[in-house]
Amino acid sequence: MLKPLFGGCGAFAESIFLYICTMRILWIILYWGVCLVLLATILSSLGYGFGSAMFVASMFLPALLIIKYSISQISFANRKQGVGHLFLVMMAVLLLTYLLLFLVNAKMGVGTLYNMAFPPMLMNPIFILFVLAALALPEWLLDNHLKQREALRPHTVEFISDRHHVSLLTSEIRYIESLDSEVIVHTMSGESLRTRTPISRWEATLNDLQFVRIHRSYIVCRELITRSSRTEVELGELTLPVSRKYAAFVEKL
Repeated sequence: MLKPLFGGCGAFAESIFLYICTMRILWIILYWGVCLVLLATILSSLGYGFGSAMFVASMFLPALLIIKYSISQISFANRKQGVGHLFLVMMAVLLLTYLLLFLVNAKMGVGTLYNMAFPPMLMNPIFILFVLAALALPEWLLDNHLKQREALRPHTVEFISDRHHVSLLTSEIRYIESLDSEVIVHTMSGESLRTRTPISRWEATLNDLQFVRIHRSYIVCRELITRSSRTEVELGELTLPVSRKYAAFVEKL
């Protein structure tokens, strides 16, 4: 998702950006709303009223958020370590879900500390993990699909360089370099455009399917990377450093 960085036709572009963001948020809300209704329908068959079933179904959401933001951080470069981290995440979300289910059922009088009267299905960890996977996987596929569609569209970023308004296609950007006080946009044609837009905003603006941050000072175009390691990447004859913080992201390239 791209947001114009500065000026020019910024007001119009800003409104387009806000519209796209709003639509994406609405789609996300719609997706999770449908998921909650479907899950509540399943839980209704276990003896809950529909209202109570919706309340119980919402207890799966915190675990789903953990899955969404944790799984993407796991690297399988070291397969044994990656599997170990995945196992820990699964155990954590399972324990969290059981804790929330216990609390909500106790609140509704279904279970107490000494009388765990849960529906037997909810006591089955395989069922819990299946529900979490069944909800998380489609959302992950949908998110990737939307990102890929977004990446295929021609995008333009707008910013100020040396007091001039610049409109630049993202396909023309080779890499971004931060020099603390200013940022340099290196283009495919060999131009170096100076701007005071911080690199953190460029990172938030550029599509992460097209660009990847490899260092506190560098964001590079993915398709131009000819070789990569945990310590450096090559863009043809140009070699740029990879910092430890971003090494895991580079390993996934």
